[in-house]
Amino acid sequence: MDPISSLESLRAAWQPLNDQHREGRRYSDGVHLRIYRCLSWADRADSVANSAEDGDVDLSFVLRTIGFNALWGQEYRPGSDRPSQLHEWMNFLLDVSSHDPHGRLRRWITADSALLEGIYANPFFHREFWSEPGSEDLGGQERVTGRLTEWRTRDRLDRLYGEFVRRMLLLRGQLIHGNATHGGNVNRTTVEPAATAMDQLLRTTLEVLILDGAHAADLRWTPVPYPPTPEGGGTP
Repeated sequence: MDPISSLESLRAAWQPLNDQHREGRRYSDGVHLRIYRCLSWADRADSVANSAEDGDVDLSFVLRTIGFNALWGQEYRPGSDRPSQLHEWMNFLLDVSSHDPHGRLRRWITADSALLEGIYANPFFHREFWSEPGSEDLGGQERVTGRLTEWRTRDRLDRLYGEFVRRMLLLRGQLIHGNATHGGNVNRTTVEPAATAMDQLLRTTLEVLILDGAHAADLRWTPVPYPPTPEGGGTP
């Protein structure tokens, strides 16, 4: 698999496109605002993860999920049906993949990589493990790992994205809701690979959006939740 672009190179490639968009505007909007927000969180995640003195894998994972959420998160009116985050995230990846002329995302999710294999095989990423004592013997994890080769061969991106996202959401919920210990030794086998995988997914998706022009596709970029306002409210 080809090396994934750095955040610095992606930001440099995006800058002229964003500058052109913002001419005559006070703020970016749509996909431009989403990518602006995404890069801000991704940059911070990199600095946290790469700190020589205090590298924080837990925080870098959380920050990368926030950055990715900036790309696909939608605004829903009170009282309206709200789709599950699993389906929203998975459908976004499928939509981006349909505008991915070089197959970057497909190659990433279908790769027989040690990183992804480890995430799928790790029982701590499987909700079934946590549901009740002894539930790790129920077999759901084995059924998933046993189908991976078939899904890759048949290009079942929906199943591969679904299983990956399901695991990221489980870990995100554990960390954000305080259901894990910060820096705890017992969850390094989940947090460390998840932080690396989210870094790869985030930069690969940005490659498709920025380098391959998928930002120009209509992927429900607007309305952006909590947009900035001329009165100074919100965040750019």
